[in-house]
Amino acid sequence: MPPLRLLKQSDLLQKSSNTMEVFQTSRDRSVVVEASAGTGKTFALEELVLELALVERIPLQKILLVTFTEKATQELRTRLRSRLREIVDAAQSGKAWLGQEGSGSRWEIDAPRLEQLKAALLDFDAVPIYTIHGFCNRLLREFAFENRLLFDQQQANTRELMENRFRLFLRSRVLPPDSPHAPLMRLFLVHAEGNLETLKSELLQLMPQQGRLIPEWPPFSDVMQTFQNLLEDLRNLDQRWRKNPGNHPMREAFWLMNLHGSSEKGILSSLDRIIEVLGTEDLSTEECFLHLILSQPQKVVRPRCTKNMKDGKQYASPEDLPEAEKQWMEALGKIEGFLANNELLVEKPEQLKKLLKAWLIRELLPPLREDLERMKLEEGVYDFDDMLRIVEENLIPVQASGGENPLSPLTDAVRSQYEVAIVDEFQDTDPRQWTIFNHLFLKSTFHRLIVIGDPKQAIYGFRGAEVLTYLDARDSMLSRRDAKRLNLQRNFRSSEGLLDGLNRIFQSPGWFKNPAGMTYSGVLCGNPEIKLIDPLENRRPIHFFEIQPRFRIARNQLEKMKQKPSNPFPDEMMAALFRAAGTDCRSEDDFLKAVSGETGPDLCGKYRNDLLNTFLDPNRKKPEQELAETIAQEIKGLLERKVLWHDGRENQGSLLKEHHICVLFRKTSEGEILSKALSRNGIAYAFYKQRGLFQTREAREILDLLNAVVQEDQPQRIRLALLSRFFGIPLEETASALTTQPKLIFHFRRWKQMAMDGETGRLFQDLLEQTRVMERELFLAPNERGVTNISQILEYLQQRIREHGLSLAEALRHLQRLIEDKSAAEENSDLLRLESEENAVQLMTMHSSKGLEFPVVFIFGGFSGDPPSEHYRYHDEHGQRVIRLFGRGIPEAFDEETEAERQRLLYVALTRAGGRLYLPYVNFLSGNKPLRWMKYKPCCQQELMPSLDPIIEEIHLQHDDPSPSSTQDAFPFSSSTVILSDTTQNRVADQKQENSDTELFQGIEEELENLMKRSGIPHQQGESREDFIHALKKKRRGFVVTSFSRLQKEREHGRSSNPGRDSNFTLPHFEARAEDDFEETREADEPESINAESPASSKQADPSMLKLPGGASTGNFLHEILERIDYAQVLESTSTEEWAQYSGVRQQLTRIAEKHGFSEESLEEASSLVWHTLTRSIRVGESSSLKLAECEKRIHEMKFYFPLPDSRMPFTLLGTEDSRSLWDGEGWRVKSGFLNGSIDLVFEWEGRVYLLDWKSNLLENYSKQRLAEAVYEHYLMQLQIYALATVRWLKLHDEEAYEKRFGGILYVFLRGMKDVDAFHFERPSWTKLKAYESELERPKRSYPAAISA
Repeated sequence: MPPLRLLKQSDLLQKSSNTMEVFQTSRDRSVVVEASAGTGKTFALEELVLELALVERIPLQKILLVTFTEKATQELRTRLRSRLREIVDAAQSGKAWLGQEGSGSRWEIDAPRLEQLKAALLDFDAVPIYTIHGFCNRLLREFAFENRLLFDQQQANTRELMENRFRLFLRSRVLPPDSPHAPLMRLFLVHAEGNLETLKSELLQLMPQQGRLIPEWPPFSDVMQTFQNLLEDLRNLDQRWRKNPGNHPMREAFWLMNLHGSSEKGILSSLDRIIEVLGTEDLSTEECFLHLILSQPQKVVRPRCTKNMKDGKQYASPEDLPEAEKQWMEALGKIEGFLANNELLVEKPEQLKKLLKAWLIRELLPPLREDLERMKLEEGVYDFDDMLRIVEENLIPVQASGGENPLSPLTDAVRSQYEVAIVDEFQDTDPRQWTIFNHLFLKSTFHRLIVIGDPKQAIYGFRGAEVLTYLDARDSMLSRRDAKRLNLQRNFRSSEGLLDGLNRIFQSPGWFKNPAGMTYSGVLCGNPEIKLIDPLENRRPIHFFEIQPRFRIARNQLEKMKQKPSNPFPDEMMAALFRAAGTDCRSEDDFLKAVSGETGPDLCGKYRNDLLNTFLDPNRKKPEQELAETIAQEIKGLLERKVLWHDGRENQGSLLKEHHICVLFRKTSEGEILSKALSRNGIAYAFYKQRGLFQTREAREILDLLNAVVQEDQPQRIRLALLSRFFGIPLEETASALTTQPKLIFHFRRWKQMAMDGETGRLFQDLLEQTRVMERELFLAPNERGVTNISQILEYLQQRIREHGLSLAEALRHLQRLIEDKSAAEENSDLLRLESEENAVQLMTMHSSKGLEFPVVFIFGGFSGDPPSEHYRYHDEHGQRVIRLFGRGIPEAFDEETEAERQRLLYVALTRAGGRLYLPYVNFLSGNKPLRWMKYKPCCQQELMPSLDPIIEEIHLQHDDPSPSSTQDAFPFSSSTVILSDTTQNRVADQKQENSDTELFQGIEEELENLMKRSGIPHQQGESREDFIHALKKKRRGFVVTSFSRLQKEREHGRSSNPGRDSNFTLPHFEARAEDDFEETREADEPESINAESPASSKQADPSMLKLPGGASTGNFLHEILERIDYAQVLESTSTEEWAQYSGVRQQLTRIAEKHGFSEESLEEASSLVWHTLTRSIRVGESSSLKLAECEKRIHEMKFYFPLPDSRMPFTLLGTEDSRSLWDGEGWRVKSGFLNGSIDLVFEWEGRVYLLDWKSNLLENYSKQRLAEAVYEHYLMQLQIYALATVRWLKLHDEEAYEKRFGGILYVFLRGMKDVDAFHFERPSWTKLKAYESELERPKRSYPAAISA
């Protein structure tokens, strides 16, 4: 039989004009292959294995293949087996050639080689293809003797071990009075709001991480000893002065010092605190230590002084002080220097908590590690991270003499088993992994090491992978004489035009600057047949969405500008701008045109740049929503205009479908914005590889159900399972269900027997059939996601039981760990698969997209910065890993490494596309470089924009001066602007999705018929399917909520849009939201009708409007202040100014103001309103009055759920006759469910409970009559619901209890409380309260349970 010829196709083995260097099996033993995205890395790896097996005759069992994910391992195993099978089949059939024929380098499969391949196929399961952890786990199990381990040693979970050990560690090693850690732990618990769960979580996170912890604080006991000596010296000096009555001399000295005006207050405050600490004798050394840190002694030791002496001042600087004061300052300076040298100074009081926690973590981490290691050794277990450490320690044992290490038994055993190691995705390695491969293979003269990777795709730094390790390893490997560096230069994923564009972007200055050694070489197109054919012009391979600026002229902004000396506009311009107040434009041209209409073109042109700069709206929220809508419309257009996709593998192109399109984003919150836009446009979408399967509600309910099966003799377990959606039995009926439905107990006993017999597959199937949970979730919610979650979790458990021989109880313990540890689930099993997702636009994070490819890719988001970090991980100037636990600012090295990783993440995202890539672009504000239209912190888009600037400029030049068509065809870029039409804007703002039952259930007629037969609900003759679905939803729909504010908005919308309607007008049906769709938001204080005043009248009514404008933002600002401040401090103070000077008050108020975007001037006004409100005497009832600051028993933002009637048809929710007369018979139409509410303040005074609602309304006056009108016109419904909810909460079942316990309801109008009693008090009688209730009585209706008795 003639040999089979097989042409080598990889650039690693076949010489061409692009690849002059190829792999030589005879001499290349240390090989680095660098492969850019899309260059066929996995295919090249297959061919390397064939080369080693067919040319060098190395058995496949001697070739170790290592990659970094289970998914990649399975893919590689499948592809390699298929390739071998294809070769064997072709050789046995007598073919002369397999695949393409040619004269290049090839393999010849003769009889001996055929037998070799057949033998490899027969024993293919023994071919060593592992993840790095799988390889180490195999070494630990196969070579337990060489690893000096017990043969029955088991793998354990670190988090579970920590749960069992942490509190014991605290009790035995930390909390005993004689423990060296006890004083620091005491300070942490008392002064840092010590949360042991947070402490445990951070310790657990740091356990496996390698690196030097900084700051390198001395032991706490040593610090206290040194500090005590320094404190004694200062106290001795200070006590001499305290013998004499009168003011402290240091106070007098600093009053006479020429301090800088803006710093004087802070310096004197710090001095006062230091003097107070020194004079308090009963403080312990540790307490003095903390108080001196909080006093910020650096301000006193190095006070800021002015150069020009002010009147009345005597000392220009501390050097001019008298000798005694200088000695005092020197003693304080020694303490300050000691604190500074040990990095123990803070700039803000809240930093002290972080300092104490960081110090405690540094002290506890080493002994806790030792304690856990000892426990694991005693119990014969190891955790996931121990595998690498144990293997490393046994490969390279530490020699006490410091001499050359002899080969360890484990090294000999491994080297005898393998001849070659090929490591894929090597850019994701870490130092310990590299040490293992370096020692086993690179340091051996008889073994080969081949690594394949792309440092530009090193994006897993947060998991411990280090691109610096890759670069160091590359240098070490290439330093050998038998080394070779190879590159894959041809891309087989993307079209030629797309690659041209990407090459231009990535070769721009600024890309891959850090770390040194990173380069980008342009890639060539390996398959010219790849094409995306779009009939729409102006759509090139890379298309930019140019986000347009927004400009707003707000009257309150103009008022503030008038008061500022730095106002750039003259009076004439300001008058014109006031006329243009309210202007809101979405482009430079439109804005300038609108302003020019008021000012004239000359004046507008003169101040053009100042106008653009001043009135630019840099908020990115609105542009992000517009970009999302633009992407959705572009996707819709792609699908409608029949775009063709040629993947280069088939002769004929196929129509572009939803699943060919992917949208990438940085954060899941960005994906949610996008998903809403896709929904509005009717586009099917799916979140690919969404993490958190084991943190879903379905996972917890499955755990509860199966625990009840395993422990069916425990009624409390069964009752917990009955609450789940598997049964849907209400809480109040769970206790009686076990007696009224005996079949439930029968089922649980039968399921337990199945589990004991090892029939878990049958058990899971029977669970689904008997509970009918799939049918209810799919047809009633409809909740396809929930169905998929249930299916996949049960499938995962079954697979785990089958592969590992687990009992059901053991599998449930594993599920419990996955639920408790969000990071524990394996990356490739924690996916949410959905059958319909195969035909949907794929939404995913940039990290999740690695290794995937799509014909069309959109980049969305990436404008938000990285999340704040508790600990900063980076490398010092020597390349050593550092973990900074505490310090000032963000380390420069951390910023550089983070920026470099963001660039690499962008590279991964941009190289996923095959035919077209869509990118957002934010240009400069013309005439104001380098100011861009949107403000964003360091983020992905910040790395991308500079490389796009010259491209966008060239696009605009081509548009203004068109080039010949041949030149344009070669240019791979195009752009369009992101400006939505008014119609689309309104559609986005007033999103009301229509999901009729006929649409939801279209195409499932057969399933519906079966469901109707099995439902247990009587089916009336002539009843439509829609009516049946409504009945079914009422039976098992579950919890739905709406809120008063949503009802109010519906009512106001109906009133404003139909001002001339007749009395019979009714609002449209209002659909209550499901629980999963509910977002907690505070109700707006000001309905639209109240805000309808003119600016002039508002100003006349309330001069504070300029400082605190009307609207929800001001309401939120005032509410948060009232919720967070200490009422006791307000009560102690005699004025707003005195209260603001109390410890911590100013900082707290400033943080709240900054959070809500309010200025210092607004904060002063808000503080005044709050202080006067809480200190003004308020009369409640005939004989009782109170100050709100005096109320000690109070609850802020008390949540409640108020049941609405259970009616098949929507109904009108009205109050009593009072409401009808005020509202002209109108009401809110809602379907059954729950009304969600949040009462601003519930407090107790003189034995009675009162409700209070803060209102920030702008009214023309705050007379009692006007306040009553406002309440009855806009808040009467709220008053009734709140009163009923509170009465039910207090369980006031009769009039006597009501009169004794319920005080009433207060509406406090904050803006008026400075001048008048701006509150409205209401206390409905018991009769009126029952009238409210009768209107909302909920009818009873019973349904059979999911499993009937």
